Amino acid sequence: MAKPKTFTIQHEKPWDSTFQLMSWWDSEKVRKACVMVVGAGSLGNEVLKNLALMNVGKIIIIDFDRIESSNLNRSVLYRAEDAEAQSFKSEIAARKIMEINPNVRAIAINADITCQVGLGLFRRCDVIIGCLDNRLARLFINRYASRFNVAWIDGAIENLAGSMAVYRLGKNCYECGLSATEWQNIRYRLGCPDVASRNIKYGKIPTTPISASIIAAMQVQEAIKVIHGNEGFIEYAKKFYYEGMNNIAMWVESNDRYDECESHILWQDVIEDEALSHEMTIGEFFDYLEGRFENGLKINLDTELVLEITSQESEKSYDVAVLKTELTDDFLAKYRSELVENFFITRSLTCISRESGLNDYTLKSIGIPALAILSIETKDDVIYIELTKDILKYTILNN
Repeated sequence: MAKPKTFTIQHEKPWDSTFQLMSWWDSEKVRKACVMVVGAGSLGNEVLKNLALMNVGKIIIIDFDRIESSNLNRSVLYRAEDAEAQSFKSEIAARKIMEINPNVRAIAINADITCQVGLGLFRRCDVIIGCLDNRLARLFINRYASRFNVAWIDGAIENLAGSMAVYRLGKNCYECGLSATEWQNIRYRLGCPDVASRNIKYGKIPTTPISASIIAAMQVQEAIKVIHGNEGFIEYAKKFYYEGMNNIAMWVESNDRYDECESHILWQDVIEDEALSHEMTIGEFFDYLEGRFENGLKINLDTELVLEITSQESEKSYDVAVLKTELTDDFLAKYRSELVENFFITRSLTCISRESGLNDYTLKSIGIPALAILSIETKDDVIYIELTKDILKYTILNN
């Protein structure tokens, strides 16, 4: 029997030693960078793999889906046992990229980006990468990345094709480029009176690992430029398209910007307060703020806080206290007496005051996420206050 060979590393080199051969590479900037990746499907897998290989120090992964067997042929980070266990995509992806590169610190957040993620995470990121399949989530990222002047990189794939664009406040705007049909679809999902409408299942889009790898490579390449501050090399006024059947790659002008757009608002003076957390009651929250500001404060909500739902079939009403975006089929199941039973919102609020009768509820219990930034209306102004104490939940951001 042949004697097995033993391999040893004589002089261990830094992970990015090869990258350091590039004259512009800054190891410290990349090591300290924080990147948020929204969506951990086939495109997200490739983005995360590339970020880990590039030695990006902090990675936040946001996805609410579980792994299915259909994901395995397009997702390099997932295995059959992950699908059998129906594991969360974000959790498995975080673990796997840290196995690829032990220098990486990753955090998994099982959440819907449009309603369950505190905006304090947005403002602590150097760049956000979207690996999404719906326009509503893209619109949300565009608006709130703009609030803090954070660049975000959108990617989309279908069949052998894909596209990529980089957006930043003052440069270009995803929202300005939406067509009338796209706006109609977004408004339908936001405004349908049936509270379970957001649970409508949309057809899956056919994708391949080939298109995912090409578009993800472009997204991470642009993210590295953003991290290094190489703004002059970023094509903000153009969108990249790839069509694999005919091997066509091209840049197309896409510099749509309109003055009256909700995505062109910058929040410059967010107040950080380490005494505030989403774990505190609404009464405690008002007690604290009224000691610093004045009485008569109101919390402005981005979406309705539903206080009562009524069955269309039985006309029976139920008291609840939940954001409209949280009215999922799983939530409504405990109120259904029939297999098919539709509910409508019959009482709701768009702002909360001390007189709303909710003082014993915690902010968390009504759907306010950790590290949220709340819009507070005073007698004379609107101020933005971050629940900064919640930063303790995100260990990778604490150092």
